Amino acid sequence: MISGKVQGKILIFQRIIPHYRKEVFKKLSELFPGLKIFYGQPSAGESLSNAASLDSSIFEPCGNLYLNNSGSIFISGILRKLFRYKPEIVISVFNVGNLNIYLLFLLKPFMNFKIILWSFGYDPARGFDPGNNFTDKIRLMLSQKADAVIFYWDKGRETVSEFSEKTDHYFTAPNTLDTDRLFELKNEFDIKGKELIKNELGIQQKYNFIYTGRLLKDKEVDILLKAFSVIEKKRTDCRLTIIGDGPESSALKIIAEELNLKKVFFLNEILDEEITGKWIYAGDVYVMPGRLGLSVVHSFSFGTPVISQNKEGHFHGEGVGYLKNGVNGFLVKDGDINELAEKMEYIICDESISAKFRENAFSTAVNDCSIQKMMEGFDKAVKYAKGKYFNS
Repeated sequence: MISGKVQGKILIFQRIIPHYRKEVFKKLSELFPGLKIFYGQPSAGESLSNAASLDSSIFEPCGNLYLNNSGSIFISGILRKLFRYKPEIVISVFNVGNLNIYLLFLLKPFMNFKIILWSFGYDPARGFDPGNNFTDKIRLMLSQKADAVIFYWDKGRETVSEFSEKTDHYFTAPNTLDTDRLFELKNEFDIKGKELIKNELGIQQKYNFIYTGRLLKDKEVDILLKAFSVIEKKRTDCRLTIIGDGPESSALKIIAEELNLKKVFFLNEILDEEITGKWIYAGDVYVMPGRLGLSVVHSFSFGTPVISQNKEGHFHGEGVGYLKNGVNGFLVKDGDINELAEKMEYIICDESISAKFRENAFSTAVNDCSIQKMMEGFDKAVKYAKGKYFNS
């Protein structure tokens, strides 16, 4: 519960502002009046880009200088911004390769601002081991020195806490999307009805499996194509819709041809949230075999269950924390194409089963990963940094 808006100059530094972050930051600007968000340009060859039509009263470009080919090490033109705005609190995206953070800590005692770091918590691909990994050791040191740290999910906070001497300045703001807007769209779609939405989209098949997101190797869309091949050989009433673009696009289309798939539709990238929302809403199951992130929130906000693969060790993003196996979706055995196909078919096999999964998916969006939950996490961290909140 948020009680009263925090006053004072707050700056947020982000490397870029993807389209799915735009509305979230606008919500933060409502919570923190006068908030300014600084951002730079993507690295060369990056598949993500900045959102269009960013409100200049909230967002201000500052430019990024990338020091390696991957874009993981960078510094931005933040110095003049700091002297110009004289912030009380600076919230920065927290990557060890973000060299702005070290500049912030150097300037902190002279400019007297508080530093809040915002992050997943650790490298999702390998976990967190500050005793043996130098990058993790730096991350832990910075986490301890910060006035507050905001984690994307509880697992991130708990993982870093295991190695931390102090943890009262650690907070969770569930990483999410503008669910208020997504819930509004779902309500509009509910009034129209699923069949009318399907007609608008030109979906002729009774069941529609859906994937939206970037076409990257770690999303493992090739596994999805192979699982759908199992289904398509048995029945004619299903289709698979793939929305997105990325470096794997051509390779995936070749795989679909080799599998002789007749009812797979590649629609490329769609950024219009209403159109994308209709496709997810009209989907019976959202399937992302690879790394789960905010796509889970997106799907659950329209009441569409999610299926992915259960990965040992560290792999998935924070989205896996919202997926409850057998309740709002499934996590199948890694690499088991037949089980993936089986669970996809199971959810559509009975209307009562499908309805229950859809109900549970939407309930999770409302109760566990709403934009309100995220705002509450930010509110607590900022109030703590200002000395007006005591973490219990």
